[in-house]
Amino acid sequence: MYCRYCGNQLETQDIFCSKCGKSNSIESANESETSNISQREQVESVVPNEIELAEFLVGKNYDYYIKKWNKLESKKSKTSWNWAAFFLGPLWFGYRKMYIPMVLIAVCYILLDLFFYLFQYQFSEENYFFDPVQNLLLFPLTIILAMFGNYYYLKHTNRNIDKVNLQPFNFEQKRTWLKRKGGTSWLGVVFTILLLFTSGVLSALLLPTNVDQILTVKDGSFYEYPTTTIGDAFNDFFGDPNWEYVSADSPFDIVRFTGVAEEDGELINVLIDFIITEDSFEIHSAMVNGEYLSDDDLYSMLDVIFIPNESESDIVN
Repeated sequence: MYCRYCGNQLETQDIFCSKCGKSNSIESANESETSNISQREQVESVVPNEIELAEFLVGKNYDYYIKKWNKLESKKSKTSWNWAAFFLGPLWFGYRKMYIPMVLIAVCYILLDLFFYLFQYQFSEENYFFDPVQNLLLFPLTIILAMFGNYYYLKHTNRNIDKVNLQPFNFEQKRTWLKRKGGTSWLGVVFTILLLFTSGVLSALLLPTNVDQILTVKDGSFYEYPTTTIGDAFNDFFGDPNWEYVSADSPFDIVRFTGVAEEDGELINVLIDFIITEDSFEIHSAMVNGEYLSDDDLYSMLDVIFIPNESESDIVN
């Protein structure tokens, strides 16, 4: 027989170990085990278990998410469908206070804009926000958010539970901390909207698309005709007006306008190129039926286009 505490060999009649002095009787062992069980039960009655902690953190719709998480654990999988993440995307993450993935999603949007910028993709003015290619590239991201949303929320929950368990908090302090860190937040939704708006503005400034360049010209005006935008005047005067961003054959940003006008009873094709600089734009060249216009002819044509609009504006004012 050996001592259960130090491993010293004992005789059959020995109750106490001659080396460490501890009792090796069965009664003593049972009492010790009973004492350990009693102490463990007391601790468990004071410290909330993992399920209670998760419920404090999740709050609203906890039953829904615990079912999803149990399925993930049973299948040892990372994927399950989340309709809120599918339809709301980053807004759902902001609502559930998961700010890191929300920022990563905004970065993905910027990277997508960078992709279009580098490949000089031509957006349509009419379908700028519903461009089929853009939506086609965004759709896989939407699917990924829906498939892995529940899994990431589980990781987010476990990470916060691990953090609170490392703190010397009592039961009430843990519950308060988890409720503050978890639950839902409409302020998080507002923050997400502001983040996406800021990233959109940043992309527009640093990574302008063809539509941004076109609008720079269309929404602008000439110093000689300040009350009428170029877009309104050209679209009213010319038939079949078309605006296009051109940069492949030029080191500059060029917006090209083409349209049809009538002169002496005949239709003429007009092409005007605007060159965009850092803080302004100007007409680079103009052609009528394939022939370049002189500066005098160009100014005369602009007078015909803009003066009637300027006169009407004066009458209104």
